[in-house]
Amino acid sequence: MSPIPTPVGFARSAIALPGEASCTAPCSARVAIVLAGRGATTRTVGLSTALGLPVAALPINAERNLVGCWVKRMAEAGFTGHVVLAITSESERAFYAGLHAPAGVTLQVREDSSGHRGAGGTIGDAWTEFVATLDPAMRAGGAIVIEASNLPLLDFAAFFGAIDGSHGALIGASGDAEPAGITWLAPDALGLVPRIGYFDLKEQLVTAIVKAGKRVNACFCGRDACRISDRASYLRAVALMQQAGAATRCGDAVVEPGAVVRGNSLLCDGAVVERGALVVDSVVLPGARVCSDAVVARSIVPPGSHVPCGYLVVDEIFGALGSASKSGTEGGAS
Repeated sequence: MSPIPTPVGFARSAIALPGEASCTAPCSARVAIVLAGRGATTRTVGLSTALGLPVAALPINAERNLVGCWVKRMAEAGFTGHVVLAITSESERAFYAGLHAPAGVTLQVREDSSGHRGAGGTIGDAWTEFVATLDPAMRAGGAIVIEASNLPLLDFAAFFGAIDGSHGALIGASGDAEPAGITWLAPDALGLVPRIGYFDLKEQLVTAIVKAGKRVNACFCGRDACRISDRASYLRAVALMQQAGAATRCGDAVVEPGAVVRGNSLLCDGAVVERGALVVDSVVLPGARVCSDAVVARSIVPPGSHVPCGYLVVDEIFGALGSASKSGTEGGAS
């Protein structure tokens, strides 16, 4: 990720980091647009293809995927209103079918049928389509934008409290100035997105806001920015969540007697680790099985895959979709 830039009209706000004193003001924005589709960023396409699901739908703890965790943490920090999940095809809707809205939050899934618009274009389209259904008070608060390939480990209350309605945008950042995956945009700023063509969020929309004479601030509200784009960053995100106290094993995951699961490993719904198998610092996704005496280390086992008996999987996405190792006795998605 590129550090937060400092163009003319851009300011960095001194906001407390998690664990320090922070603002507890309620969120003035009543709309959140979550970029949750496979095409939300080209940086995640490889991982999405390998695992057969959008990065935003990846389990990040034993209870929720990335989108679910973002929505839950926003609600806990005082966000109430509407959450729009922006997906890129109707087939992706199923990945979020089990997502439950917290109290005070409604969920709506919106398919972006306009082709490749870029993050800024997708946000503008979702706002334009949705804003007509809102009362003036709802529209006045602008929108929170979530890039759901990022890890939601930040001080949401501090970010919400730093929103200034007279400004154009607020960008969440970690202590080392890496983007934290959360941005607030004023209604006027959202109106700057053109109706056609590719339009990026940070490089184009932020620049347009500054040119329009509106202030753009950065809120330092997170310690560990982590954008998930490949195997290593996904495993790092899982480890960071577990260091923050996240559960490591879904209730219906099975670890047979004699199997060993250790390190920052995550066992998802329906995962099975058979007798004699070893799983270390890895993620076994829903319905996947690690068969007897197999070893999986620093790796991801895709949904529904079976790692054969005695097989060794190290530093890889096992049987990635489209790979040669998917067929025959080499295992892969079943």
